[in-house]
Amino acid sequence: MLLPRILTALILAPLFIWAIFALPTDTFSYLLLVFVALGAWEFARLIKIEKPLYRALVSAGIVGCAIIASRHAQELQNLQAILYVSALWWGLNLYWVMSYPKNVASWYGSGIIRVMGGVMLLVPMWVALINLHSSYGGEHFLLLVLLIWGADSGAYFVGRAFGKHKLAPKVSPGKSIEGVIGGIIFAVIIMLVFLQNQNIAVQSYAGYLILAVIVSSVSVLGDLYESLFKRTSGIKDSGNILPGHGGILDRIDSLTAAAPFFLLGLGLL
Repeated sequence: MLLPRILTALILAPLFIWAIFALPTDTFSYLLLVFVALGAWEFARLIKIEKPLYRALVSAGIVGCAIIASRHAQELQNLQAILYVSALWWGLNLYWVMSYPKNVASWYGSGIIRVMGGVMLLVPMWVALINLHSSYGGEHFLLLVLLIWGADSGAYFVGRAFGKHKLAPKVSPGKSIEGVIGGIIFAVIIMLVFLQNQNIAVQSYAGYLILAVIVSSVSVLGDLYESLFKRTSGIKDSGNILPGHGGILDRIDSLTAAAPFFLLGLGLL
């Protein structure tokens, strides 16, 4: 699966980077909304909604919530409320990850709870991404993507080389504490390179570096949260739309958690 994985990345990564800088926010937001719709379709599968009609209704409902939320988020107070609620929700997810397999009914009990998990997973991410693109431009959007890629790559290589202490063995046995630390270091290096090439005051560096640590750490939580549903549902990949990479949700799981925190952090710097 290595060759399809590499080929997929070589094709999609440049196209996505081109879209970040070439497309206006309105057009770019629709592209991102396609990913939200596909992610919602895959999430419906993870929560055991098998019939295509019901999965389509769940997907349409999540997309509708995203559009409504984005309209309300045009006012700064509403945007901040969405981001803070998302941050609190991810704090709750951390508890669910660390306590697994206890309290499964808290997030996988009724169908309504499971669907709401999809809303909270995808809607704040989309709202954060389109506001990040419109308010801070392509450079900061690409920075977020690179921080996540760097954290993921750093965690993989450092974890393979030095990983001994499991992070959440009941949820994702392959992840190690050493890997997470390696991912954070990679993200900090990427942030330092970014700061050196931007017109940002040196006295602001500390805040940006702290943001890199937070975003890279939270991105791991996004991955672990999806793993909760995979383990409970007995599903390996959320989908197979991306050769060698699985589904859309498998690729954006880290972004679902990182995007709201990144935009929230930029607003506080």
